[in-house]
Amino acid sequence: MIATARVEGVGARKLEQGTGVIYRKWIRLSEKPSPGDLVRLETPSGFEACGLWEPTGPVAVRIVSLDGCPYSTSSEAVVDRVRAALRLREKAGLRVPGGGYRLVNSDGDLLSGLIVDVFADTLAVVQSSSIAIDALMHVIADAIHELVGAENIYEKSTQRSRKDLGLPARRRWIRGGRGRVVIDEGGVKFLVDVEAGQKTGFYFDQRPNRLELERLVGRDDTVADVFSYTGGFGLHAAHAGARKIVFVEEDPAAISILKENLKLNNVENYEIVNDTVWNVMREGRLKGNAYDIVVVDPPAFIQSGDEEAVRRGVRAYTSVYKWGFQLARKPGLLYLSSCSYFLTRPMFLRVVGRAARLAGARMHRIMGSLRGAGRDHTLGVAEYLDYLKGAFIWVEG
Repeated sequence: MIATARVEGVGARKLEQGTGVIYRKWIRLSEKPSPGDLVRLETPSGFEACGLWEPTGPVAVRIVSLDGCPYSTSSEAVVDRVRAALRLREKAGLRVPGGGYRLVNSDGDLLSGLIVDVFADTLAVVQSSSIAIDALMHVIADAIHELVGAENIYEKSTQRSRKDLGLPARRRWIRGGRGRVVIDEGGVKFLVDVEAGQKTGFYFDQRPNRLELERLVGRDDTVADVFSYTGGFGLHAAHAGARKIVFVEEDPAAISILKENLKLNNVENYEIVNDTVWNVMREGRLKGNAYDIVVVDPPAFIQSGDEEAVRRGVRAYTSVYKWGFQLARKPGLLYLSSCSYFLTRPMFLRVVGRAARLAGARMHRIMGSLRGAGRDHTLGVAEYLDYLKGAFIWVEG
């Protein structure tokens, strides 16, 4: 028997607009389901949907259907949602032999609380920030295996949001145990190590921007890849024929994989600066060098909407972007980005403009519009998923 909940007020409007979650304060429920159970939702206007029951925390239901409730069990629902997510990636041309892609992007695929990244269809990483998703994890893993063929499935649920729900961090093999694989991204090979790597092991969100950078690189260009991680932007620059790449990265595990990636792609003319960007800036290293292309792709400096956190983060972004402008040859090209949701697009533009002025680069032009994540990072109406901002900037002499 599927429990039914009445959604009223703001919640009813949000549901009818396509929200991925329903908060506890918005619903009236006659009976209490178990974690992960299917719940049918009704609004006063007669709109119907259904989702997965979340027993604690502000979120009560994670939506799996906005078109009535065509499912009889929660297991049937999550398998169907994974199948629909795969169809979308195939339609978008992202499932290619030896490649990788984000298979499930939380609310963007009506599986709020779940992230799934797939590598070469042999290895998948799942990430849960939900009690309901936890309860259905083995069903989800079985669906990934059946639909994609992945023999190795690793759970890497270590986000801060789990702590807020009283859930422990989890790192475990659900299936298999082979955690390293090489994927191909537009002709560039990347070794992915899902256990040692950051997040799920690879950042698919920047893929279209790495490919765009490659189209802009000249065969004699020098490139600085700042916050390089395992070399994504720099390796694409090398693939396009750049003369020399300088990688700046502090994480020893990332540096180890970067070195393997350099060998995989037969890159010879490079330099690795294994230190924090802040130390490199403070000590004046790289000063005096001018690069034809500079990429500054920092982590999320703003982790919350708290006023002081935003202020500190804006200062950090301004500082590293200013340094990027200073490193760039005039004329030259920069790619600057932010993966913090709390740095809005208008704020990002203001920070870039201030950094340019502080660096004395008043004659700069943003090429095209701001850039975001790739087609596998589906959005729905979940604003928090639209976090990535990037800009290619031409700096005049």
